[in-house]
Amino acid sequence: MGCLKSIIKKIIFIALVVAFFAFGGYTFTVQKIKEYQNPPRSKFIETEKNYGDFSRVSGDYQLCRNFNLFGYKKINAKYLPTEQKITIYDLKDENKISPQDFENGEIDNKINALLDKFKDSVITFEDFKIIQKDFYNAKNKKVPYLAYQAKVKNLPFKNVMGVIACYSTKNPKNKKDSTKLVLYMVDVKAFNPAIVRDFVQVIEF
Repeated sequence: MGCLKSIIKKIIFIALVVAFFAFGGYTFTVQKIKEYQNPPRSKFIETEKNYGDFSRVSGDYQLCRNFNLFGYKKINAKYLPTEQKITIYDLKDENKISPQDFENGEIDNKINALLDKFKDSVITFEDFKIIQKDFYNAKNKKVPYLAYQAKVKNLPFKNVMGVIACYSTKNPKNKKDSTKLVLYMVDVKAFNPAIVRDFVQVIEF
């Protein structure tokens, strides 16, 4: 009897899957995902105010949303002339990383701890070196950043350069500051610091 129930459940499941594809369920789902990730720019600017005011960002950057990763919400800005991508994570809690960490030197320890945590991941960093620390002069505040170079495993390119920047905004729900972490990483031959600088400097917080 139990075996028969199991077979019936499998048949029902297969029938539901077939019906899902046959009646356009897959196409509908894919379309909804695309609509969420790539809304009209005006809608993106309105719904993602927690990250800042992006109304002055150049049309060279395609703004899109993404799904939560490891519990962190993120948005992306693709620089269309080169297809390079900038990602901004909402870390929520300033205890993880904060703009002050860049000023007092604590960011070095926090990055090393983070790299050590993911040393056994699929993509790992080797010979991570911070080569510059400075500030972007954004619309109404200074945004600390560091530029780095490293070697990576399991990517099409081995030598990379990138930028890590950090700023804080007020969380509209609990009125507390939340950390936004800006990440940019490319093949060392394609590294262009102006792509991040020109993006961050026009954001108003």
